[in-house]
Amino acid sequence: MTGITEGITRIALDAMGGDHGPAVTVPAALKAIEKGEIAVALVGDRTAIQTELEKFDSPAKKLVQVVPAQGVVEESESPALAYRFKPRASIFVSADVVKAGRADGFVSMGSTGASIAAATVVYGTLDGIDRGALGGPVIGYAPNTVIIDLGTNVDTRPGLLVDFAALGNIMSKLVYKNKNPRVALLSVGSEEGKGNALVKETTELLASADLNFIGNIEPNDLPTGKAEVVLCDGFVGNVILKLTEGLGDAVVEHVKEVLGETEESDKLSNEIFERMNILQAFGGGPLLGVNGLAIVGHGASGENAIANAIGTAKYVMETGLIGAQQAELDRIRAEVID
Repeated sequence: MTGITEGITRIALDAMGGDHGPAVTVPAALKAIEKGEIAVALVGDRTAIQTELEKFDSPAKKLVQVVPAQGVVEESESPALAYRFKPRASIFVSADVVKAGRADGFVSMGSTGASIAAATVVYGTLDGIDRGALGGPVIGYAPNTVIIDLGTNVDTRPGLLVDFAALGNIMSKLVYKNKNPRVALLSVGSEEGKGNALVKETTELLASADLNFIGNIEPNDLPTGKAEVVLCDGFVGNVILKLTEGLGDAVVEHVKEVLGETEESDKLSNEIFERMNILQAFGGGPLLGVNGLAIVGHGASGENAIANAIGTAKYVMETGLIGAQQAELDRIRAEVID
């Protein structure tokens, strides 16, 4: 994005991603721009994007650029095959725009696998990282607790969990302003020695690292914020994420059934939704372990959530998280090896 005023954060938005496409991503981009100091490159089908843009008479359109792309990667598609056969799909072009220096990061509500593939292949990963990791708050009752991994690496080894600890630690410090984050392993018991082989072996490694490692915590500790960084493999993390979302939806429906459709019940339902569906309510979070900024969001996100995700991208850029990850990885790895 050329000709943009200095001090403006430039975000490439996968305009075709998510359940609603340009009908929602376009007004979301304008809303984010109106909040200030953001310019957006809308990546996707030029005609579809322009059709939506023409519906708005907003000065924010001056900070919008349309970048053409061809096709969309569906959730059902293999990300690897999609990159091979659809290299000009909107998510891959979004990453290309960043790689070319025309944007500072990308945001997508589309296929999670494709977003991860785009960031991994186009940006490249940090030294020693094979695949990026999704991490961030899941439960609104503990909004400063980073759970990592949330589904990227379903099969994990102890050394990778140590890397997650380093990534989660620096994210907690820079993004959530926790000066000395408590780091814990998610397990079936809080007592030392409880857990499977992965938990036990990782515990031995983390004991020698310069981290505020407090040992194991149990799932029922998550809503209380007992730790600021919680480590688990992607299989467990994704189960927690989806269980929390499903439980939130069920409770909201129950509230409506009991209290009816009233202003009070709507207010309570919205509060419960935000507490139990934090990623969907607030857009998404950064993919860690890659050489660039990628905000991965929820496919069902609406206009406000996508605008918030764009704002999150701006904030994460300002924290310096992207550049700080490799140094933290190197520091923790050296201590564990020694």
